[in-house]
Amino acid sequence: MNVQEIMLKDFPWVYDSEPLTKILGIFSDRKADVVVVENKANGRLVGVVTKRAMLKPNLNPSKVSARTLAVRTPRLRPSDSLHTAAKHMLERNLKALPVTEAGKPSGLVTAADVILNSRELLRKISVSKVMTREVITVDAEDTIGRAISVMRDEGVSRLPVLEGDTLAGIVTVTDIVERVVKPRLKSSWGDVVGEKVRTLSNPVKSIMTRNVMTVQASENIVDAVAKMRQHGFSCLVVTERHRVVGIFTLMDALEPVVAQLRETERNIVVEVSYKMERVAVEDKERVMEVADRFVKRFRKTLGNGVLSLYFKEHREKHGDMRLVHCRARLNSDRFQFVGVGEAWRADLAARTALKVIERQLLVRKELAARYPYGSEFLESLPTSY
Repeated sequence: MNVQEIMLKDFPWVYDSEPLTKILGIFSDRKADVVVVENKANGRLVGVVTKRAMLKPNLNPSKVSARTLAVRTPRLRPSDSLHTAAKHMLERNLKALPVTEAGKPSGLVTAADVILNSRELLRKISVSKVMTREVITVDAEDTIGRAISVMRDEGVSRLPVLEGDTLAGIVTVTDIVERVVKPRLKSSWGDVVGEKVRTLSNPVKSIMTRNVMTVQASENIVDAVAKMRQHGFSCLVVTERHRVVGIFTLMDALEPVVAQLRETERNIVVEVSYKMERVAVEDKERVMEVADRFVKRFRKTLGNGVLSLYFKEHREKHGDMRLVHCRARLNSDRFQFVGVGEAWRADLAARTALKVIERQLLVRKELAARYPYGSEFLESLPTSY
């Protein structure tokens, strides 16, 4: 099955010059996960805006255009497989992706549709096999401002809310948009109509959803996703005796679909870890773009394996920025290389580290082509410089 068979032809979109207020309305009316942004001049795809974008500090939706918050997406064609769509969604942490023809958006494919159309592949996989066990939570008395900060820093769109050790509710990006952002925007227009305007100092319990949809760890993941689709949720809390033992999201359910792709084609999987105080979602996206460009450039040469990027901060500061150290390790069935880079931004540090690996790779290829006993000589070379 390919993307064209399941993509939505009627999808939410806006022109790049339109204000964020229009996107807020679409999120409310259509319950969309993303809104596609189209260039008004030529009709080409600009990117998508996600609900997480609404968490940016000091955001004025009436003055910010769609282009400003649009996230660039990988090219997805109608002929691409569901496995390819799942891979792109998982790498970019997006619940939906636009499908393009000649650079122009022609459809939208959602994570839920990919999963529900992979039933045969996923029929024996339970929630316990893929759920996230290290759950990020907030307390019912924590402020809305703290919940927003946690979502922004951790790159998540929902947080289970606890009272003691017991699940009391859940707060999502949708809750914040509907109960905090929109009422404050209406208030600035003088149109409150009796609606309560909450500040960021209000407790999370004032906006959380109390009737939390839960799932058992033993339940099949396709059935769990069908339950999400039926009730309009993007995640389910996994509980045991009213205690949170995990959280199950659409991204978790995509993992087995992507795993099958890794088994059937030559592929380099990108793994990124951060030992840093705070990493913005935009910085993570730039890092993935750098890694994707490297992998695509050398895909035919690298074989199967893993490209790991590890980031940490030094004490050196330049204004508010700290010097970032990146250690890149390529471990495939053909090569093992290590490269190190430092810069004031994570993506620039990654680019420097990958340049080191690129030089090592080109040296090996040149030696292998030049010398008749290249393979024996290469085996004696060190795997890192």
